[in-house]
This record gives sequence, structure tokens and C-alpha cells, in this order.
Amino acid sequence: MKISLFILCFLSLQYAVAQSPHGWRTEKQIPVTDIYTVRNIEGKLYASTASQVYVADNRGLSWTQSALFSPAPDGIDDLIRFKGKLYATGYGKGIYESIDNGKTWRLASQGISGAVRFAERNGALYVATDDQGIQQLDAAGTAWVSFNKGLDFKTSYSFNALINTDSCLIGGVGANGTLAVLDDNTAAWDIRFQGGRIQPGLSTFDFLQTSKHIWAFTNNKAYASSDNGRTWVYVPAGMRHGSHARATATTSRIYAAVNFGNNHTILYSRRISAPLSDAWTTVDTLQGYYTYSIAQANGRLYVATQHGLISTSLGRSFEIPRQTIPRLDFYVYPNPSVADVTLANGLATGGGQFRLTDDQGRVALSSQITSDNQSLDISELEPGTYFYTITGSGTGDRTGRLVVGKK
Repeated sequence: MKISLFILCFLSLQYAVAQSPHGWRTEKQIPVTDIYTVRNIEGKLYASTASQVYVADNRGLSWTQSALFSPAPDGIDDLIRFKGKLYATGYGKGIYESIDNGKTWRLASQGISGAVRFAERNGALYVATDDQGIQQLDAAGTAWVSFNKGLDFKTSYSFNALINTDSCLIGGVGANGTLAVLDDNTAAWDIRFQGGRIQPGLSTFDFLQTSKHIWAFTNNKAYASSDNGRTWVYVPAGMRHGSHARATATTSRIYAAVNFGNNHTILYSRRISAPLSDAWTTVDTLQGYYTYSIAQANGRLYVATQHGLISTSLGRSFEIPRQTIPRLDFYVYPNPSVADVTLANGLATGGGQFRLTDDQGRVALSSQITSDNQSLDISELEPGTYFYTITGSGTGDRTGRLVVGKK
């Protein structure tokens, strides 16, 4: 029996090592694939699965699992400590709380099924949701109440991110570059936009505050604000367009993870003190890994992925790029199509222009590409065969054929 157990453990270790990218360690004490959240809360690491939380010791070497959440949610997207309790968002079910440092959990609210991100400000706890705007925990700590003054139900009740900064509470609302900034004096939200204007399809998925800036990480690279969220500067240099982006920071550096293509992650770094004009440095590419969340603790960077929780040591060696960005085949799908198509894997570091011409060489549609998986409306095109060209992507021109069917 002991021999069989040893062999099983050895094979499990081999699998964990084999699945880890070069220079990374799989946290094999968490035998779960999808890790949705990793958080450094008051110096201690917490990692969550779909319905369970793992708590690390002070060095991050030993992990203890909690009891399963009941009823089981569809995923745990965020964790926070507030007034002696731990709170967790249980997507699809509500908000859970723990009074024993994450060992056991109970469902504390059934009315907030779409909770995604917590933030504490001025002694109050808030949660951003994807369908009910912002909710606030009442003074008694027993119920959540709507906190949506200034928000429009039709356009600004869907949040992806929330952060408490030194000056205000800021939320990333839905799409189109919308940000909601809380005015403490009026308890009302003020709607603003990255770059001071509406940008179609732009969504903020994570925030970060450093000594001089508030950072917003989107599906279209990063933005920084030096005036408490009033105006934002686009900081794209060196960073690739992608989909969801996540970030964390040490005392001296920012680390950002950008998902792109078919479940790949590029990790970027920059000095906190660097001018905004300085480019991001690509430090690693995790091929086949989709990043849900990142955090740093104990001199290591932790990345929550669909292949488990992985970590690597931070330091000078990590700032030297370990892998190159893989070139992926560009394709358009579905093909044929009648309504809309997706432009997939179209970009390297420089963006690109997509142009569609008919069989006479006339331009039927032209669009700037802003992400690696971008939807394009072709419903107004006449049925037939069209030819596409993508230019300016940094990897040479690419061409192909698209068939538009009859409606």
C-alpha cells in the first residue's frame, strides 16, 4: 500500500512539473484545475476554485483547503477581509462569509447572484456586480443594499472591476470605456470615460494604485490617471492588444497579465517610477494558459489559471524575457457567415487594419482591429465572396477569403 501510494505521489509530481512552464512551480497542494482568484490579504495568500478556498501559510509553502461552499456557486471571483470576517463572491448564488479565516463558509446573501469584485472605503464594504450595479453592506453587517445613485440601469449597472483609491472609489462599468467614480460628499457616482471619450468595446477588468497613478487594465491595453480618475493617459507602448488583463504590484514594479489568442498569456513588467512614455517589458509568455488573477507575495508572483495555480520567483532574472510571443495563424470565423464574424489572432504588438474587398477590388468594409478576438458586423454586405487583407500587424500582411451568405 505504501509503495502504491509513493508511485501515485511520484506520478502526480511528474505531471505537475511537466505541466508547468519553464521557471514556474505548480502549487500541487491545490489539486484543482480552474483557479479563479488568488489574493494577498494582509500578507496571507488565498486561492479560490469554483466552490472552495485554499489558504497558505505565511511562506506560501503549505496550503489548507476550506469546506466546500454550500450551495455551490459557479465560481469565486474575489475575496476580502472586512471587520474580522472574510467575504467571498459566489457567482450565481450570492455572497459568502467566514468567521474562522476561511475554514468554513456560509451563504450570507442570496439576492446578489452576479457579484464580481469587493472594495472597502471609509469603513463601508461595497461589492460590484454584473447586473445590479454596486451594493453596500449595511451597518449591522447583515444585509446588502443598493448603492447606485447617479447610475443608469440600462447602461451602467454592469461592472467588471472596483477599486478603493486614496481619493475615491472607482468602478469599471460594462463596455465603451465607461468608468464610475464615487463622490464621497454626495454619495453619487459620476460617469467618466478613459481618454475623456467613449471608446466602443473598451472594458476595464482590473485596477491598481501606485504612488503617483491609478491604473486601469482593459481589453485594449493599460490606462493611467494622475488626477484621481478625472483624466486618463493611454499607456500602450510595448504591450499587446488582447482580451482580459490583470495586474499586481510590488513596492517597485507593476506586473500585468494579458490574455490573447487561444488561451495564451503574456506577462509584462514596468518600474513604478518609470515615465508613462516608457515601454512595458515582456518578461514571459505562458502558452496554453489563461490567467484569471495574479498576486505577489513572499518574493513570488502567483498566477491563477485554468491549469491550476502556478508561481515563479521575482527578481532580476524574471525581468529577462524567457519566451517569445508565438505567431498564431490569423483566421475569420464563422466562414461563411451572414451577420457577424470574429477576427481571431490578428495582432502582434502593433495593432492592424482589416480591409474587405469584393471581386472587383472595391473596398466593401474597413476596420481598425483593437483586440485578438474582435467581432465585426457584416450584415449590410451583399451575399458573395470577399477577400480580406490585414496590414500593420507587425507580422506582415495577411490575406484570405470570406464568404457572405444569403440572409
